[in-house]
Amino acid sequence: MTEMSFLEHLQELRKRMIVCFIALFIGMAVAWPLTHAVERFIQRPLREPSFTQKVNYQISSWVARTFPTISEQLGLKPEPPKVTPHKLNYMAPLEPFFVQMKISLITGLALAFPVILYQLWLFLAPALYEHERKYVYFFVPFGTVAFVLGDLFFLYMVWPLIISFSLAYESEILYSMLNLSQYVNFCLRLLLLFGLIFELPLIFLILSRTGLVTVDLLKSQRRLALLLSAVVAAFHADLVTMTVVAVPMYLMYELSILLIRLVGDRQRPAPAAAPVPTNPHDH
Repeated sequence: MTEMSFLEHLQELRKRMIVCFIALFIGMAVAWPLTHAVERFIQRPLREPSFTQKVNYQISSWVARTFPTISEQLGLKPEPPKVTPHKLNYMAPLEPFFVQMKISLITGLALAFPVILYQLWLFLAPALYEHERKYVYFFVPFGTVAFVLGDLFFLYMVWPLIISFSLAYESEILYSMLNLSQYVNFCLRLLLLFGLIFELPLIFLILSRTGLVTVDLLKSQRRLALLLSAVVAAFHADLVTMTVVAVPMYLMYELSILLIRLVGDRQRPAPAAAPVPTNPHDH
């Protein structure tokens, strides 16, 4: 552990932030040619059936093939999911350009995430003991993988579910006019949130190895974790989004407890045994 003054901490923070901003700028530059591909990818739920629709069709088809008599009696006729293609609209002259800037920012952040994690670790390293600094070899690669897994989970599982639920309200008298900025902002905000949610097990594991948290502490705070998951999810207005945010967030908390159990808490030194008093009459 290294002792640093307040001014030295500020200088160190300034140094790490400059490196992070440079990495983010480079990431944005690399991501700029990819923004149209990313934009088309996040618009897939507007053109393709959702994951749940595909699973529902596969299950109903399997039931119809396996139990044809029961399917006929229940009137089950599996039909391939149909989706009416939708287009996003924009009303401001430079709106698509600013949306492209936001996409390049978030994509650049994902590309620069390993560098940002490493700089964060270097900033925290002086406050750690020598044997605790070795965890950087787990923090950076596993942190990056966890962030990417969170984003992939959101893009392939959660985002199509949200959009298909929204489009389900269309009818003969009600049709959607989804705005480009609102659609992309909503997606990017949740994309960043799910990447951070999937970081929770790694963060708790690192804290447990440094002795700051234990399994017993996390188990005793389950109600608080559930409450905080609900509070974070409450920033989203609709019930579906609240559910798909709160449930994975709390599940990551439970996964943290399981992971710490498997890996083990930091072994604390056993208290020294009290000396046994001797009887003076024995001598």
